Amino acid sequence: MTVYRTSAELAQRIRATVGDEIRPVHEYLASVVGHDGALRIGRGPALVASSVELDDVTVSVSVSWDDPSFLGTFDRTADTRLVRVVIGARLVATPAPEHSLPPAVELSRREEIAWLRVVLGGLADYAYRIVTDMSVLRGRPAWFIVLVDRHGTPRLAPSDFEWILASYGGRHAYREKVVPEDPDLLRGLRRNGDLVPVEQVPHPQAAPPEVWAQQFVSHLTATIADQLGRTNMSDWFTFDEISLHGTNRVVVRYTWHLVAGDKAYGFDIDLAGVRAQRLRLFDDPRACSAAWRIGTTPFDQPVFRDPPVIDGVTWIRFGVSE
Repeated sequence: MTVYRTSAELAQRIRATVGDEIRPVHEYLASVVGHDGALRIGRGPALVASSVELDDVTVSVSVSWDDPSFLGTFDRTADTRLVRVVIGARLVATPAPEHSLPPAVELSRREEIAWLRVVLGGLADYAYRIVTDMSVLRGRPAWFIVLVDRHGTPRLAPSDFEWILASYGGRHAYREKVVPEDPDLLRGLRRNGDLVPVEQVPHPQAAPPEVWAQQFVSHLTATIADQLGRTNMSDWFTFDEISLHGTNRVVVRYTWHLVAGDKAYGFDIDLAGVRAQRLRLFDDPRACSAAWRIGTTPFDQPVFRDPPVIDGVTWIRFGVSE
């Protein structure tokens, strides 16, 4: 009869088995976690050892790190890094002629977590396992990530994190939070969930100007469409144009249908100016928040101060200093 062991017990056996072989992996992690400054993105040394649960099975553990800034909303002052741990297993056997590698083997979840804890230590409490639809077709190595700031402090993922982009491919992906050993963290996760709401992320970073412009137009269009549909404003407003000019100017033209007659408006939006104003006034340079603020303006019955009127169109400028 096989003796059941917890992941913590298996981790103790792994530490006793691998000994100093784990040291290069820990040294690599130490160079990434808590390192303040520019680092070269890449893969660290791998660890290869025997499974502690399965006979004739070899486990390989690889570690790498990446810049997650394009995967979600992060605190721009934290210099967040994504540490990736990939755990795979194969039979200790000579591969068949038509195969280049021995057959893959799926480890138990508790052994995967044990290897993860041996590699990451306490950081494993904040780790996520990413699962995609690719694993339905054939066995895949276990894919874990953990987010840490420049001081080595682990962080939970933001609610807009793109799991599919952080995975090994596929069309759909979801997360499985590693159950923490820290009881206080576990209580916090049960109470608040395992993601940080985007609106609670301090000092959110912004995309590069070229990307920011596309994001702004997308969110602006979505905001206007939402206002027209959800608040039944389509009888009162007709939008004739939402256009991006280069990467630094957006033009919006619409007609407000009033009882006294129609009034034509135009928004001339300087994107660099809007972005700078949002950063200065609200410490929030994100395109989504700027677009929402401007996109809801027509529906708030605004009163503008001495706007210029050109060919019957009242023009309002955004992002330009008074």
